[in-house]
Amino acid sequence: MPKRSNTYQILKNSLLITLLAALVWSCQCSGQEEDTVQDPPERRGNRLEAQREFLRKEDASIQAYIEDRSLDMERSGTGLYYRIIPDSLPGDSTPIKPGDRVHYRSHIYLLNGQKIYERQKTLRVERQDAVIGLHEALQRMTAGDSGSFILPSHLAYGVPGDRKKVPPYTALHYYVQIDKVE
Repeated sequence: MPKRSNTYQILKNSLLITLLAALVWSCQCSGQEEDTVQDPPERRGNRLEAQREFLRKEDASIQAYIEDRSLDMERSGTGLYYRIIPDSLPGDSTPIKPGDRVHYRSHIYLLNGQKIYERQKTLRVERQDAVIGLHEALQRMTAGDSGSFILPSHLAYGVPGDRKKVPPYTALHYYVQIDKVE
C-alpha cells in the first residue's frame, strides 16, 4: 500500500511541476507575441506605399482595358467599374436590394480576355458568400437588366485568388444578366 501512495504522490508532483512550467513559459512568451505582430513604423509605411502603388498600377491596367475595348463605364466609390443595360420590357424596375434572391447568368473574364467561368446561379444578395463586387454590382440592377462590370482585385477574389482559375490579386470582367428577382 505505501508504494502505491508514493507513486501517486510522484505523479501528482510531476503534473503540478509540468503545469507550473507551462504557465511560466506562456507568461514569458505573451509579451513576445505582440512584438512579432507589430511591425516597426518604417516597415508599415513601406507596405502601405507598396499597396498604394499596386492599386495605382491595377487601376491603370483597368483603364487601359476599358480604352482598348472602347467600353463606356462609370466608376463607383469602391472602384467597381460598371455599365448597366436596362431591360426594355415593361415590368418591375425596383432595384435589387440586400436579402433579395437573384437568379442570374454570368460570364467572367480575366483582363487578358480569357473566359474563365460561365455560370447560372442564384444568390441572396449580401446574405450568401460571393465576391464583394458581385453583391455591389447586383444592387445596381433590376430584374431583366444586363450589365458589364470590372471588379478590381479587392472586390473580386483578393489576395488568394479562387485557387482554381483566378490568380491572386486579379481584376475580373463580369457580364451579368438578371433572369429573376425574388
